[in-house]
Amino acid sequence: MTRQIMNGIATQDDPPLISALVCTCSRDRSVANTVSSILANTYPNFELIVVDQSKGIETQDALTPFAADRRLTYLKSATIGKGNALNVGLRETKGAIIAITDDDCTVPADWLTAFASIFAANARIAVAFCCVEAGEHDREAGFVPVYVRPGERLLTSMHDARDVHGMGAGIAVRRSMIEDIGGFDPMFGPGSRFPSGDDRDVGIRALVAGYYIYETSSITVKHFGFRTWQQGKSLARRDFLAIGAAYSKLLRCGYIGLAYIPAWEFAKYALWPPIRDLLHLRQPQGLVRMSAFLEGFIKGLRTPLDRTTLRFVDKEQESSIPLKVSSSES
Repeated sequence: MTRQIMNGIATQDDPPLISALVCTCSRDRSVANTVSSILANTYPNFELIVVDQSKGIETQDALTPFAADRRLTYLKSATIGKGNALNVGLRETKGAIIAITDDDCTVPADWLTAFASIFAANARIAVAFCCVEAGEHDREAGFVPVYVRPGERLLTSMHDARDVHGMGAGIAVRRSMIEDIGGFDPMFGPGSRFPSGDDRDVGIRALVAGYYIYETSSITVKHFGFRTWQQGKSLARRDFLAIGAAYSKLLRCGYIGLAYIPAWEFAKYALWPPIRDLLHLRQPQGLVRMSAFLEGFIKGLRTPLDRTTLRFVDKEQESSIPLKVSSSES
């Protein structure tokens, strides 16, 4: 049995519908906290779609306490990778704005209201990032990836692509834009060929298509994705592999004038840190970033690409049809 559960029947006085989207895989405990925080939002007209790529039923069981909430729809998907999960969710959402967070985060009660205000203020804004701060953790044992802005910022040109550093844990997109550029790239995000960078990729593609990005410091998502210091190296490799692949698209699609952007990114974040360490007679750190960036760039050059949408092609995954199950079903 399949059915779509939405937030009642909207009236003419209701504010526009906003869709919240969470993609999850084998994080049944943490995603329940994520869902709880989203459903506690004060915005009066929203739906929540959860796309679950887990093999078992633990996530569906964990969301059982929310079964009576008509705003929630749970989707079980046979696809693999966050990029594909985002596209599954995109096809099911109805709102003009889609707010996205990760399955190890919690959002404040005004999260959706803040995003709604940003998009209402400027029709050319198509991507918005909010701050992401670390939840409580043992700082001696490891870290939590964050993105904290000191103020507001508007990115308006392709040359601003070098400044796209927001996190997918706190992002919202305008539906018309993401449909215009062919959806999310199925090759980016955890579990994908390039296991990170889904956030940066959609930002770069939006700027290339002539849209704006807005970053706000007025609202903050809390992230509980703890990593040990040892895991930091693999995280850096994952991120720079995706960064290299994302920038390879610019050259493949003829944006030669933007070639300095990946060169600048490589020099600042991959090449300079080990050189700085050598100059200070320290063991060079960050070599993994250099090799991962170059590997991702080369793989990006070899991966099939839709040059119109700047989207890598993954026909096998996108042919998978998700199984949709309302969270209210047993």
